[in-house]
Amino acid sequence: MTHPPYPEGTPPPADPYAPVDYPANYPPLPPPVYPTPYPASYPPPTAYPYPPPGYFGYTADPYDPYRPAKPPGTNGKAIAALVTSLAGLLLCGLPSIAGIILGIVAMRETKRTGQDGFGLAVAGLAIGSVVVALVVLYFVFVIVIAANSASYAT
Repeated sequence: MTHPPYPEGTPPPADPYAPVDYPANYPPLPPPVYPTPYPASYPPPTAYPYPPPGYFGYTADPYDPYRPAKPPGTNGKAIAALVTSLAGLLLCGLPSIAGIILGIVAMRETKRTGQDGFGLAVAGLAIGSVVVALVVLYFVFVIVIAANSASYAT
């Protein structure tokens, strides 16, 4: 397809695909000028000191705002462990079994939450264990005495 004739006196249009040819005396561009770097107004950063031993949850950190709050009061399971273990002295050791179980549960719970009562849970576990051991020894002693007395009866 050809273009229609241009009016007289108009130059033909430039070819858009022709390479650009600059004149030989064209001045080259000066190198870019970058601003000078700003002087440091602050000293360079230094390393932070190592955090104290109780930091970041290794132990209960009083300055950590995201740690859960310590529940108020003494753990109820720890109190129940001590009471049921002592009740086992009066009631043939049966409540002491519950005291042992409650003591173990309360020890784990007080360690996890930080609530007071860990000592009560340990005392309940210890007393319950001693009472159950004494009741078992008592029954073993009664059985041994009964077996010996039965052999003497004949």
